[in-house]
Amino acid sequence: MKKGHTVVASGLNTKAFSKEQVRNTPSLTNVVAKKRLGEEMISKVDDLPSLPTVVTQILNLIQDEQSNASNFEKYLRQDQGLTARLLRIVNSSFFGLKHKVTSISQAVVIIGYQSLKNLVLAASTSKFLEGAFPGYGFKEQGLWQHSFMVASWSQKIAIKLGWAKEEAEEMFVAGLLHDIGKLVMSSYVTEHCQEMIMFIIESKGDVCKAESALMGVDHAEIGARIAQKWNFSNQLVNIIKYHHNIEESSGSEKEVSLINLVNYLLIKGQYGMFENFPIVLSLDEFCKQTLNITDENIEGYSQEIHASAENWEEC
Repeated sequence: MKKGHTVVASGLNTKAFSKEQVRNTPSLTNVVAKKRLGEEMISKVDDLPSLPTVVTQILNLIQDEQSNASNFEKYLRQDQGLTARLLRIVNSSFFGLKHKVTSISQAVVIIGYQSLKNLVLAASTSKFLEGAFPGYGFKEQGLWQHSFMVASWSQKIAIKLGWAKEEAEEMFVAGLLHDIGKLVMSSYVTEHCQEMIMFIIESKGDVCKAESALMGVDHAEIGARIAQKWNFSNQLVNIIKYHHNIEESSGSEKEVSLINLVNYLLIKGQYGMFENFPIVLSLDEFCKQTLNITDENIEGYSQEIHASAENWEEC
């Protein structure tokens, strides 16, 4: 890690930050203040609204074997904004459909119930993820791009690895929500953006360590609490909680390793991020062993992701 790092971003001071500056910067470094702030972040989870009613209805509807395409369209009519976002995603180059989809019933027929479930969730979360998150290095729409690409590529790589279809589709949801904890922390991180960046540098690019140094809690822990509040499965909670700490993910190592891999590849490529932002992720042998992949496999995935990156912009 170099001594100074230049961060090029709108609204950010672009001078180089050094370790000496980090140490001399006033910050919430005392234990009591950090504990209080961490508790405040956790309490914000309790204040979050439940998933939108229409989304809950649709997710329940998908589990109903008697449901049909017209049922989906009936519920989605309650939220025209959600419908528009859903159709925009379905018609994006990312999915490569030959003909434009103009209705929900048509979308169900073409992409299927499970895929629709995933995309409804994506469409409903996109409005929360589309802003800029400068303290985390993401441009306008950058966190949405990152989350959607982690979701899509986690599903695609799971299929390449021979996972069952249901397992692969579950990875879409996990990838989409792996950074959901950043939503709760973003206002404070944005307010203290320069300090957050310097803590990231001090921690050699480890964003979770930087969050803990600044706020006493990290986005993985907060994200897991959000997933619990929204009544997601225990496995999804574990994936979100341990996506930066694979070896503690007892019982979900395979799934956590896949999210960790794709997250690593996208952060390394800085897709949706400010140039030279100092977040650094590493990929250890445990991840490769768990997924039974080689360095050549990883390089191949990286090249495929790069080749398709521009397609997300229509989503």
